[in-house]
Amino acid sequence: MRNVLLVDDDPSIIPLVELCLNKLDVGVLQTDGASGALAMARTNDIGMVLLDLALGDEDGLEILPRLREDPSFAGVPIVAFTAHDSRRQEALQCGVDDFVRRPFSAADLRALVEDYLSR
Repeated sequence: MRNVLLVDDDPSIIPLVELCLNKLDVGVLQTDGASGALAMARTNDIGMVLLDLALGDEDGLEILPRLREDPSFAGVPIVAFTAHDSRRQEALQCGVDDFVRRPFSAADLRALVEDYLSR
């Protein structure tokens, strides 16, 4: 089973993402920062990452290079997953593969995840 890694410091978002993706054959893993993401990638099959841009003490775009440089994330799509629509252009310029604005629709998130995992 492939996994979607949710890098977000808000644990209440996990059940929503799991509910949206329950029709897909994917697991949803969660961590709240770069260190946890790197550890998860070394022990799990990560098919894509949903990266919040506001992570409490960390900024998602600041940890993006650490994720991109790690061999565990080679070829893994990283999607900005945030309520901060004003950062869309910045996120895309920093190298995320896509951008999902929260709140999100279940159908849109499911379609996006299915598209990336089928590549």
